[in-house]
Amino acid sequence: MRQLLTAILRFLLRHALQFVLFIVILLAGRLLLAEWRAYSAGSEAVAVLRLAADGADHHGAGLAAAATARVNALQKTSHTAIAARLAQVQAQLTALRARQQASLFTVPLPDASTLARHAQEEAARRVEIEVLVQEARYLTALQAAVSGEDARHTLARLHAEHVRAYAALQNNLRQRRQLEAQHPLAARLPGSDAYARLSQLEAQGQRLREINLQAYQAWAAQRARTGNAARPAPFAIDEQALRGALAPIQKAIAAGEGQLARNWIARWRAPVMDVAPTAALLVLSAILLPAAIKAFFYFVLAPVASRLPPLSIARELQVAGSSLPLPPHGESRISAVSQGLLLQPGQQMLIHPEYLQSSPVSSTKRTQWLLDWRFPFTSLAAGMVALTRLHSDEEACVTISASDDPLLEVAVVHLPAGSALVFQPRGLVGLVCDSNQPLAISSHWRLGSLHAWLTLQLRFIVFRGPVTLLVRGCRGVRLERAGQGRSISQSATLGFTTDVLYSTLRSETFIPYLRGQQALLNDRFDGDNGVYLYEETPRHGKQPGKAGSWFEGFTDAILKVFGI
Repeated sequence: MRQLLTAILRFLLRHALQFVLFIVILLAGRLLLAEWRAYSAGSEAVAVLRLAADGADHHGAGLAAAATARVNALQKTSHTAIAARLAQVQAQLTALRARQQASLFTVPLPDASTLARHAQEEAARRVEIEVLVQEARYLTALQAAVSGEDARHTLARLHAEHVRAYAALQNNLRQRRQLEAQHPLAARLPGSDAYARLSQLEAQGQRLREINLQAYQAWAAQRARTGNAARPAPFAIDEQALRGALAPIQKAIAAGEGQLARNWIARWRAPVMDVAPTAALLVLSAILLPAAIKAFFYFVLAPVASRLPPLSIARELQVAGSSLPLPPHGESRISAVSQGLLLQPGQQMLIHPEYLQSSPVSSTKRTQWLLDWRFPFTSLAAGMVALTRLHSDEEACVTISASDDPLLEVAVVHLPAGSALVFQPRGLVGLVCDSNQPLAISSHWRLGSLHAWLTLQLRFIVFRGPVTLLVRGCRGVRLERAGQGRSISQSATLGFTTDVLYSTLRSETFIPYLRGQQALLNDRFDGDNGVYLYEETPRHGKQPGKAGSWFEGFTDAILKVFGI
């Protein structure tokens, strides 16, 4: 019953968490989609409005130039021509204002195609209206100036007529005074010639007085009608007012930019776009640079190394070379899941505790911390630490087996006296040697060999007999004769005798090497009497050129440099 309740609770809890997770994912997706749509719409709207504003600026410049040339051409024309053009301008203004859409530039904006069309039309219309307004204002002033000039000409004419009438009146008065001074009595005596002349002058003076008064009144009335309007300066467009006509567009652009500034996609877009080219270059470099390096290694260095003479360990390292006993003809597998050894008196076994399956109770076991105190780093790196040292005063049968890994098999390699084997301690799980003699292990560096540099194996560790090596290998260990030339994967090599001619051979195909499916070089062994030792399925070399992690690949390379 308890198990049933536990299963039900787990089922409910798992699906409840899934339900909550789906809600969070859907809400996040909806929010992200809404933000993206708002950003896309706002960006497109602002771009369209900016394009419309730029187009309106260019359109306004053209209209301003045309209006300036047209209005300045009217400077010397008549009042009638100016009035006709002013009427045309006012008619155009009325038509444009009737089509004006003041509510177009609002947020949110219509769809992109409608916005693009109407924005350009409205921007051009606003600029045209402003240019026509300035033209109408100037034509009105010019019309007033022309009318003022005509009125001043009339005023001058009326003033001249008044001056002439007044002069004639003054002349009449002067003649009358002269006549009265010459004939004071006769001028007052009816019937005399002087009296008749004076009466004639008085009647003429009355008429001149009326003419003078009329001329004065006409001049006064004209002076009241005549203003002080002066002819305006040449026409020029007010650029500031023309830019002000696009203020609604600029306001809409500012509103759209404000909305974009509040959108987190827009806030991140600019920094991302700033570093995107650099990131793309780095990604391209990360893709192409390893390929270029691999191509250089494959097509240049590897062929050079393949043409170099092989490395003779027996000669170069100054050790004697001798072959190991081979298994029966046609058999190269020397490993098994478990192996039995007879430990003779006077011999000792150094072995990993997990590989020691069974041993006599009478045997003596102690802990030896390092395989060889002369090579502490090699012992530590190869895992040959905290070993079990076993010896017996009588013949003892010891069984060794890889009890912790079902894929591992164990092989027993006997090195007779005088033989030597170049061996990588990574495959060593133990050894059997004489108790009274130190281990014959030596280390040799080959820094002048291109084979060593390309394979990164700059150090060779040599085991000399008599000694029995206990070797492990995934899926098995094989021992084969080099003969006229054998090639195997470097990651599979465990060791080879010193009389082998060791060299490297470039892998056959480039694409598998480029993809990391094969190593650049394989180990090549030559020599009729030489033998080499390898494991069938190397785990650390399952994917040559790739490591399970960066750290693991780095440590593998370091260990390979030291021949481990």
